[in-house]
Amino acid sequence: MSAPTATLYGSLTSPYARLCRIVREVAGVDARVAFEEADPFDPAYREKNPFGKVPSLIFADGLTCLETTMICRALMSMGTSLLPDDPKASFQEEADVAMVMGLLDLGVAFMIESRRPEDDQSTLWQERRLEGLHSATPLIDATADRAIAQPDGYAAAALKCGLDWLDFRLSDHFDWRQSCPLAASFSEQQQERPVIISTAPPVG
Repeated sequence: MSAPTATLYGSLTSPYARLCRIVREVAGVDARVAFEEADPFDPAYREKNPFGKVPSLIFADGLTCLETTMICRALMSMGTSLLPDDPKASFQEEADVAMVMGLLDLGVAFMIESRRPEDDQSTLWQERRLEGLHSATPLIDATADRAIAQPDGYAAAALKCGLDWLDFRLSDHFDWRQSCPLAASFSEQQQERPVIISTAPPVG
């Protein structure tokens, strides 16, 4: 077996890295792209990604990609694409993925703020972040409606990662199931996919 042409770095709890891991497997490039668990705060990893974030995709020739959706595009270009052939449908798929990335960005910001000492937290910004999450529920359900029709697609993978992360990290603050019945149905349908099971964040 030839050596991998690239390495995907990520943590097992990162929804961004999980999306890349799913795309890597579904695109059929897991033999060519190794996966290595990384601690964003490890100085050795900071030499690879000075931003101290995951995921990162680093090719054997040194080419480095540090942004989730660009990593996914690179992985799909190396194997099977998860995007529709029709340009308009493909644009909608990527727009849905971008919506999930925005949802996660807001959720992660809320989580990070909540871990600061209580007296240092900004109540105003936490309220704004939660308001943003709740305001996004129509977009979540609209994305779920399309993802149900394309269950193996790029947006379906992104949405499942996003919903599972909300359960994993923000279940006490954002009950998306109550407001998003289509998303709840979609998430349940996705639950038994082998790639969803194998990439699920660790329990505990």
